[in-house]
Amino acid sequence: MKRKMILLVIALLLCGGRQILPQAATYSSGNAESLYKELAQAYTVQGKEMSKDEEDKLLKNLSSEMKEKLEELKKLNKEKYQQLLRSSSYANVFSTGYAQAEGVFGLRGLSEKYRKGQELEIDMELLTLKYKNADKTEQQKLKSDLQIVLNKLFDIRESQKEGEVINLEKRLQELKESLQVRKQKKDEIVQRRIQELLGDSKYLKWD
Repeated sequence: MKRKMILLVIALLLCGGRQILPQAATYSSGNAESLYKELAQAYTVQGKEMSKDEEDKLLKNLSSEMKEKLEELKKLNKEKYQQLLRSSSYANVFSTGYAQAEGVFGLRGLSEKYRKGQELEIDMELLTLKYKNADKTEQQKLKSDLQIVLNKLFDIRESQKEGEVINLEKRLQELKESLQVRKQKKDEIVQRRIQELLGDSKYLKWD
């Protein structure tokens, strides 16, 4: 639930007004609105029984390799299959949002990391289900494969956190610089605000 809400928040940020985005950023509000609608749709259908029409529609957007993995999952756990089919299909939508966020917020590589993370999540679930239904000999290999997948997934998640820290530090530095300049120009800022409030600024316009 928390993960879904975070993704929706990202879409809301992308749909928001200019005041929440850097002034240098250029972003299509129409694309953002479309993205948010798709994310909202993905959120509302989670947990509901999947119809045949929905299944066919979602499978159509996936690669052959992904379809094969999900087909294996379907045989082992239908509920998990439906859950991962939905998340895999909408991963393309999320990746689009992250790709756009890269340009807006300077989060480089975010979409690729998210896409790879989604693939590894599916591998993790598939290996776990296979392990529970395998004999002891096969379990050893599956456990080894699972460890490899989890190591990769861990690295991706930590890399994402490192990126978040870098961007937070950058934002903090910008705020510190802004605070310092504003303190130095306090009188000028206050006088300008007085002029705005009292209507005196109309005589100071260029035109």
